[in-house]
Amino acid sequence: MLKFSPMYSILHKHKNITVAIVALATGGFFLWLFFAGGVSDITSPSKRCVVEVGSGCITLKDYRRELLRFSDLLQNPQMEELIREQVISNLIAQELLYQKAKSLSFIASDEEVVEVIKSDPSFQEGGLFSSSKYREVLSRIGLTPEEYEEYIRKLLSIQKLLSFLTNGVYLTEKELEINLLADSTLLSGSLYLITSADVSQKYKPTEQELLEYYQKNKELFKRPEGKVVWVWREKDKEKALSIYNNLKAGKEAEGYQEYKLPEDFQKTGGLLEKEAQRLTSQERVSITKEGEDYLVLYLKQVIPAGYEDFEKVKEKVREKLIEEKSQSLVEQKAQEVAGLLKEGKKPQVRFLNFSDTPALQLNAVVNIDQKDMVRIVLSQDRVFGPYPLIQGYGVILVENRSKRELKPEEKEEAFGDILSLKSQAMLNQYVEYLKKNTKIRINKELLGGG
Repeated sequence: MLKFSPMYSILHKHKNITVAIVALATGGFFLWLFFAGGVSDITSPSKRCVVEVGSGCITLKDYRRELLRFSDLLQNPQMEELIREQVISNLIAQELLYQKAKSLSFIASDEEVVEVIKSDPSFQEGGLFSSSKYREVLSRIGLTPEEYEEYIRKLLSIQKLLSFLTNGVYLTEKELEINLLADSTLLSGSLYLITSADVSQKYKPTEQELLEYYQKNKELFKRPEGKVVWVWREKDKEKALSIYNNLKAGKEAEGYQEYKLPEDFQKTGGLLEKEAQRLTSQERVSITKEGEDYLVLYLKQVIPAGYEDFEKVKEKVREKLIEEKSQSLVEQKAQEVAGLLKEGKKPQVRFLNFSDTPALQLNAVVNIDQKDMVRIVLSQDRVFGPYPLIQGYGVILVENRSKRELKPEEKEEAFGDILSLKSQAMLNQYVEYLKKNTKIRINKELLGGG
């Protein structure tokens, strides 16, 4: 364990950023271990790798801890696969950056680790760090101080590498000038709004069209992996542990309630749902506490993922076909509106007038990419679009352009935002480079049950 001596000044330059990052990570870490960790997760190292990144290992525990941050989104079956993929991508990026930090000797010192831990409210009493509370909190979740301190060292080491990389990012005068134009250019004109109300929709798909759409887009009708889970709810701790141990030994017990997931998610409640999601073919049994009750869970059956039967989802297929047809007609109508405006004609659709509006503010309503924003600001063209809106499309008609002088504080804020975006783009490219040059192996079997 590290020796907790007086506060050090090594991290002062990036202290606020560092503490914020570690607070976010440790918050999720403790939440998972206190409220969702089963007995086996708390008491065992769980060194099985869901992903091997070079010589490094992303454990099942790492993966589950990160997933917990998105538990609300995971309740949506359509979002689940996307979230799981993003979590794995984030963990791989973290491991790659940590390995690079170690190879470049950007390893956080003992003093830096101590300073961040002492700043964590989880280990404080009366606003001051308490060594006894630190040990007590870690002991309750089955961690040694050495294990936790290495976890913090990893986060700080990555922060050191990121600081080193982003310190080399700069803006040329030309880059700044072009980007500031979007803030200093004021536009006056109209935004024409084209929605499904502007098109005639009489399309009725045939049975053949429905079947062809289903066959070409089966991924839209994918059925997620299902689980049959037995749950025992007991007031008595010793009885709950007895059931748990019997199940671990391959013996079944009576008095359970059966749930079929994801169909019965609404019946389970937050903690029970999270615990059920964590069960896998390798780890079928779990025990946790909810209020005054002890919950024992047993994974009775795994139902493989598949595709919904065509007849069962026919109405969904019909709705999607009609929606896509409507979207196509709306886009076609938007192109017609843009054409009429270029000819100097006024189309018969709704529009909103805007006056002396900073060009960047248009992005709050219309999804304009960077190249088009430059065109809007610098060119003499008057009609731009169509651009996608939340519902339908928008076409911009610029009647007048003017300039305003930015205040010093506005220029400084814009400079910071632009530099941040450029730094983020550089870091994304750097991570992609590391991925291409590192052997990465994903354990899909273990991951599927995570």
